[in-house]
Amino acid sequence: MTTPVFAVVGHPNKGKSSIVSTLTRQDAVKISEISGTTTQSQAFELRLDDVTQYTLVDTPGFQRPRQVLSWLEQHAPNAAQRKQTVQAFVDQENQNAASRYRDEAELLQPILSGAGIIYVVDGSLPYSPEFEAEMTILQWTGQPRMALINPIGGEAYVEQWRDALSQYFSVVRVFDPMTADPQKQFTVLSAFAELYEPWRSAIESSIRFLKAYAQRLQEQGALIVAEHLVQMLSHVSEVKVPVEFAQNLLQDKLKSDYQQALRATEQSMHKQLQALFAHPQMQLRSTDLTADYPDLFDASHWFMYGLDRQKIIALSASAGAAAGAVIDVGVGGASLMAGAVAGGLVSGLASLAATWKPEKLKIKGVPLAGKTLTAGPAKEATFAFVLLGRAVDFFEMILARTHADRSVAEMSDTRLNDRLTRLPKYEQVQLTRLILRAHKGLNDQELLQLRDWILKLR
Repeated sequence: MTTPVFAVVGHPNKGKSSIVSTLTRQDAVKISEISGTTTQSQAFELRLDDVTQYTLVDTPGFQRPRQVLSWLEQHAPNAAQRKQTVQAFVDQENQNAASRYRDEAELLQPILSGAGIIYVVDGSLPYSPEFEAEMTILQWTGQPRMALINPIGGEAYVEQWRDALSQYFSVVRVFDPMTADPQKQFTVLSAFAELYEPWRSAIESSIRFLKAYAQRLQEQGALIVAEHLVQMLSHVSEVKVPVEFAQNLLQDKLKSDYQQALRATEQSMHKQLQALFAHPQMQLRSTDLTADYPDLFDASHWFMYGLDRQKIIALSASAGAAAGAVIDVGVGGASLMAGAVAGGLVSGLASLAATWKPEKLKIKGVPLAGKTLTAGPAKEATFAFVLLGRAVDFFEMILARTHADRSVAEMSDTRLNDRLTRLPKYEQVQLTRLILRAHKGLNDQELLQLRDWILKLR
């Protein structure tokens, strides 16, 4: 089965490299706002599980298409000779060290070698007849071709472009490489399968594989999140008490060690997710993770963590009650068996106390020489949900990020409350129980359950 090859061509600075980056899922493709960044054709494979699904060739932009078309028209006696004439032009320019048409020869070579054509234009700029020379040259190659309208600065002229492009291309699609989700990417591939029958089987096979692969990646990513959450919630930092010591300095060091360990674990999760989803060069800007939050329940800070005080109290109370009772699923988990009231009341009051006057990080142990002071694990429900919200936000962000997006990734304020609200009440309680047990560590089955909750929350 022949592996499809596509040459991405067009005028300079129309987003060709961005489209190559998104469709091959590589952030190694060089992208710049400076016109003419791509000066030589370069092939990029979408290679998954050591199998190349398809290849995209990033090409230089057209520089002098009208002059090239003029030469071709002078040397082609009839339509039957057009492709051979284009080949003759490329051969001539490749032998000419002082060629003025190096970019045109470079972009045409992969097409003449059998690549399908993906022609890219900017839908935010008005159509101009100057592009007709480019489209005519591509038409002369005789290769299957489609056009993508990239709305770089908006869609003001998309319909105008669609009308013009349809005169030269059988398939015209609007495609924004900065925001295109996998389904939109599959649509582009499917269109080419319809356009060029010899590649239909290979492309349809690739789409099936890509869908299964994407699902597998999501599950692997959610498991990475789950594992790191448990590491953070169950982490304990220790410090030995020397013979002579200053108690305050020792406790400050312990608190600093604990916070740094949690930050390092969160950063490790970020790096592993970036590697898994092929975003190794992504830069991240986020708020520092902290275990000491004196202003956590100040109203101006609630939005940072995504859960309000009442929600924490209700979930903790329900989770404590559910530990000794069966949830009444018939009423959506709104009522709990009477025998569990005591457990729920205790959990609710404990959460109320914690939320009403949040404590500093607790230092455990008697500060006597030769003893050990410890900090952690994190048992407080609010902090557990803070960690969960941050992790799910990062996971969702990296899933939605295309490889053409080279901006600094911004970690937005968590909205875990909104995510939880989408779940039925009894599922919210089940998740809370699992999170509150995480400080003790989770077995393999529970870890997979947490992975599944993370997939539901995103």
